Amino acid sequence: MKFKKTGFLLSLILISASSAFADWQSFQLTDNGYAESMSSTDLDQFDIPHFAWCSNDDGDYDIYYLSEITGTPVKVTDNITADRYPRLRIDQAGNAHIAFKGYDGHDYEEYYVNNIGGSFCNPIQVSFTSSNVVGFVPEHACLIIDSAGVAHIAYKYGYYEYGNWDIYYVNNEGGAFGPSTRITDEPGGKSYVRPSMDLDNNNFVHIVFESGTDILYTNNVAGTFDTLTTVSEGTYCWNSSIGVDSLNKVHVSYSRYHGGVYYVNNVSGDFGPTSVLSNTNSANVITALVLDYLDNVHIAYIGGTFGTPDTHELYYVNNVTGSFEIPEQITSNNEHTTDICMSVDSSCAGHIAFLEGLYGSNDYEVWYCTNSESVGISFDNSSYSGNSSLIQNNPNPFNSTTTIRYQLSVNTDVTIGIYNILGQKVRTLVNENQNAGEHSTIWDCRDNSGQLVGSGIYFCLLGSDNDPPESRRMMLLN
Repeated sequence: MKFKKTGFLLSLILISASSAFADWQSFQLTDNGYAESMSSTDLDQFDIPHFAWCSNDDGDYDIYYLSEITGTPVKVTDNITADRYPRLRIDQAGNAHIAFKGYDGHDYEEYYVNNIGGSFCNPIQVSFTSSNVVGFVPEHACLIIDSAGVAHIAYKYGYYEYGNWDIYYVNNEGGAFGPSTRITDEPGGKSYVRPSMDLDNNNFVHIVFESGTDILYTNNVAGTFDTLTTVSEGTYCWNSSIGVDSLNKVHVSYSRYHGGVYYVNNVSGDFGPTSVLSNTNSANVITALVLDYLDNVHIAYIGGTFGTPDTHELYYVNNVTGSFEIPEQITSNNEHTTDICMSVDSSCAGHIAFLEGLYGSNDYEVWYCTNSESVGISFDNSSYSGNSSLIQNNPNPFNSTTTIRYQLSVNTDVTIGIYNILGQKVRTLVNENQNAGEHSTIWDCRDNSGQLVGSGIYFCLLGSDNDPPESRRMMLLN
């Protein structure tokens, strides 16, 4: 399988972000003639994005994992049957965990792998059928790794001949996966699909999913999963996503068939009222909701037209300013964008994995976009408007030295300082009068006493007499 090893700044997407963030940048992670699908992303403890997807490179689908955008994908599974619908999570130690659909010899089941030992373990079967029938787990499961490293998985499971699917939950607390808990159990053709899950501060499970017409919510705060609560308005609601904030309040996004994107929470006790994020486009595919550490809500979704041509574009909106503003259209290429997954880093910037290709083709590629200032930005004098500017360090992340470049609009006294995440000055790199123009300096990962500093997030601060201070976040990996 040939993958395109992408350096920073492969292609800039054209929409500018809000003033709090950098412009959105896009990176193509694969470039081949195979069909990629089901992209997933998560961030490690240093805010570095990791990715998983599946590809039919050898005639069937296998799971791939990528630990950095300039790296080489690792083939996680290599079976003669299809492994699909991966869901990736990174634990606090930086280990990757993936839940996916695989074939056990007579039907499809849910499986789980991790690379805690350095390489990925053999797949562990999570779901089990009681008889030799054609069972099917047709779509994304959801996976959460808690602070103790326990894997929590929710999935839909059902039988073709019975015509209904139910939602199940399982975890590996104690070291092994036990029997799954059946959350829904309604015979007679009722189908519950597309679960989304999050944990609260006490590691209780909160889940939303579809019933075919409504978005339903339940949790196990009382020890067992409660009666189902409808959180959506209208009919034909689907593709929900859930997040739980620091006060254990629940936030949900969902879409309606040809009917826009919606958001609701239970901050006031009950769910409601519902906010309409977009009703000007036909969005009936995945929404992705994530909360940052300040409890701001970030939502990515697909909007577009249906028919000929069939174009779906990626949109993003947040309430960082206190309320949801007009959504940003991130992609604009008249192609089919789908399978989105989002994470938000410690600076509240978004990281989105998605698929893009011509509708109906067998050649979708995996893409990644972000509005984080930690991603390298090309140095281009034409981008300056007369003010002094601090350019993102390169490389970033780095592990020995990194170059910091900056542009001065006039002759001025200038300082370049390095600060840790607590705001303490670590190193002074520049403190002198310099001429207008382009300058650069190198940080060798040492403090003012000459000692090497540890891995983590640092901030570079540019100060001058003529312009406000400007900072860039840097990531050191020793």
